[in-house]
Amino acid sequence: MLHRSRKTSGARRALLASALLAALATLSGCIYSFAGGGLPANIRTVYVELWDNTTPDEALRSDVQRALQQRLPRELGVRIVSQATADAIVRGKLNGYDEVTTNIGSQPQINGRVQPVGRRLQITFDAEIYDVKGDKVIWRGSSISAIGDYNPANQTILAAREKAVTDLIQKVVQGAQSQW
Repeated sequence: MLHRSRKTSGARRALLASALLAALATLSGCIYSFAGGGLPANIRTVYVELWDNTTPDEALRSDVQRALQQRLPRELGVRIVSQATADAIVRGKLNGYDEVTTNIGSQPQINGRVQPVGRRLQITFDAEIYDVKGDKVIWRGSSISAIGDYNPANQTILAAREKAVTDLIQKVVQGAQSQW
């Protein structure tokens, strides 16, 4: 009986050791993937310009600037500083702000009109990250679309706008990370 218990205990130890090794391998893979992306090593500080804005939403440019200033340090490991001391500048232009119906209800309402059940806000933009010391653009994206979908029955255009701005920031971050 004691001998049998040792086999079970040994099997459990082996299983635990295997699980631990698998967890370490997975963790080391995650660490490796994070270390491989981002901006060049010489880019440690960033200035986020107030983007040009040709859309009808005048507040969009300041909302984008604020969102970039909040997310870039977390996502790219940089500090936000003044333009005079920045290693790089993030700048861009907001070109389009379009709202369209993506899905309609299957039943017409009493007045005969169909009810939209899916709407999309699409923000089109150009962006670049400019290396000040190297005097070169290290990433540029043109005519990029950021999307925020919503259901007008239970969400507002503001929810879609927030989603679209989040998508815009993610695309800038992905652009910066794609260079390596």
